[in-house]
Amino acid sequence: MERYLEDHLLARMSGWQKHTASSIFNRHSLILTGLLVLGIFQYYVDRTPLVNTAFFGQTFFTGIHDLNRMMFFIPIIYASLVFRVRGSLITSTIFLVIVLPRALFFSTYPNPLARALTFVVFAALVGFLLATEVNRIEREKKIRDELSTVNRKLRENIQKLEESRGQLIQADKLSSLGQLAASIAHEVNNPLTGILVYTQLLQKKIAADMMPKETALEYLSKMEHELVRSSKLVRNLLDFARQSPPSFRKVDLNTVISRAFELAAYSAKLQHIQTTKELDPALPELIADFDQLQQVCTNLILNAIQSMPDGGTLTLRTSFSGGWLKVEVQDTGYGISPENMNKLFTPFFTTKQEIKGVGLGLAVSYGIIQRHHGKIEVQSDEGQGSVFSLHLPVKQEEEK
Repeated sequence: MERYLEDHLLARMSGWQKHTASSIFNRHSLILTGLLVLGIFQYYVDRTPLVNTAFFGQTFFTGIHDLNRMMFFIPIIYASLVFRVRGSLITSTIFLVIVLPRALFFSTYPNPLARALTFVVFAALVGFLLATEVNRIEREKKIRDELSTVNRKLRENIQKLEESRGQLIQADKLSSLGQLAASIAHEVNNPLTGILVYTQLLQKKIAADMMPKETALEYLSKMEHELVRSSKLVRNLLDFARQSPPSFRKVDLNTVISRAFELAAYSAKLQHIQTTKELDPALPELIADFDQLQQVCTNLILNAIQSMPDGGTLTLRTSFSGGWLKVEVQDTGYGISPENMNKLFTPFFTTKQEIKGVGLGLAVSYGIIQRHHGKIEVQSDEGQGSVFSLHLPVKQEEEK
């Protein structure tokens, strides 16, 4: 029913538009016809001379009918404005048909045909130029209106997109917060569960007077291990959340790399990893936080070692160019899949399978490098290895 009413209303509106267009067309046609009839009457009835040929001599324009011919400019201009080029050409043709009989059969003035054709050609040219100019103006106006409409819609769409982006960012933040909370609960719950189990075992064995000293020490050692793990997790969370400002001082980047590698050298030796150091000895000193940069480099070196469980080559490289220091940690491990590249610096994201990774190392490192006004880049081929590159400006403004 609604569809029928809509179609009926559209049909009525379409009919009204056609009727309106038709009435407008008829109105203009009547006005144009009236102007032509008036011009015909003046042109064929009035023969009063315009000038005294005896006084002025023979001239090209010698009669009032020449002025009457100029009156035909009015309907031609009117037709050009209303019906444009086609109206101008049709009216000019009618003008030619009107003036030819008098010029050929009734005129008493010299050169009547040339005089009449001059007026017709000039009037047709004026009408044609006027019609084309009006068309051009209308086209430009239409283009301006369309561009204005497009720009308005574009601004509206941009505003809406800024609102599909704000909402997405907010949703992403909420999603990340949920993942963060779930990951924290999972990571903290595991060691606490282990501690609880060993505590209950200790209670039962002590109550039953069946607790050997060696067993008690073993349980306590495992509980200590789980407590250390929990403490480390909490410390990493605090580092990630607090994002304490760096304590800037002059730092030798090669020393930072060497100290970081010393902490991981034993792990590299156990996994039969060959280490190559390509440290530029001419590096300028860096204004940075030594401990935080060492934490970053240690994280990257440990990640590289853990990606090569069956051995491989670890390359540590430093260089300087254009006011920027560069650190590269390259491994020949299993690499990073393309779908995981965008998740590397997400908190609690880890690709470590055999090793229990918390997934905060790269997230913390990313924050530290940002606070040093630097950047981290990653290049990786799955199955071939990865290169993590740190870019640090030599000069830093001390944060307060």
